[in-house]
Amino acid sequence: MRNTGFCGVWIVLSSAWMTIHSTAFGDELVENRRSNASSQSAEIRDFEVRVDNKPAGTHRLTIKTTGDTHEVAFQTDVKMDFLVYAYVFKFRGTEVWRAGRLENTDIHCEDGGKKRSFSLKTEGDVQQVAFNGKPVATTSSALMTTAYWRLPSAESRKKTLTIADVDTGQTRSTTLNAVGKTTISSSGQMLECRHFKIEGPSPAELWFDDQDRLVRQKSVEVGHQLELRLKGIRIASNDP
Repeated sequence: MRNTGFCGVWIVLSSAWMTIHSTAFGDELVENRRSNASSQSAEIRDFEVRVDNKPAGTHRLTIKTTGDTHEVAFQTDVKMDFLVYAYVFKFRGTEVWRAGRLENTDIHCEDGGKKRSFSLKTEGDVQQVAFNGKPVATTSSALMTTAYWRLPSAESRKKTLTIADVDTGQTRSTTLNAVGKTTISSSGQMLECRHFKIEGPSPAELWFDDQDRLVRQKSVEVGHQLELRLKGIRIASNDP
């Protein structure tokens, strides 16, 4: 089962150093997030994964911010039961963004028993991509991956984007078209979002909040409707 947007949005939290504080989602969360910015160390977003509009698993996005650096961890677990077998999908990965630029990616995926890996490393103006441990020739720096966890900068959204596909190791050019502002309901709260469409060989619909972070995703993977729905946000802080 090939998952371009599917394999590209998954996140692990492995942080024994954190004390987790739950907080309300929506306006109260946004206000708390702003007032506690100095003590905040990470934001955890939990998603429900739905396939053909049926619950199929979970997806977690953990974002740790220090200055202009974002360290993002992905964890996804999906299981679908069929008549003669059970399909299992696991995704673990990390990304590092600095000053609005993608610098490093390290992803490991188990898809129906088959394993694959993807990495991207940046040194100066050069990016090196490796897929399943083998270097892949790339001619331009990617502005984002098919993890789609955040929007690229406003300036880069005005032109053709180069996206690194974590399922193939290839980079491709595409366009990000703004559909407009909309309101999404999540856990009983209403969240103002911006709606975009990714055009190209692997289209997707994406919704982002006022922090340019993912709220919802829709795509078609191997003939199946895939959707990620944000269920809630938790704040992890260094406070005792």
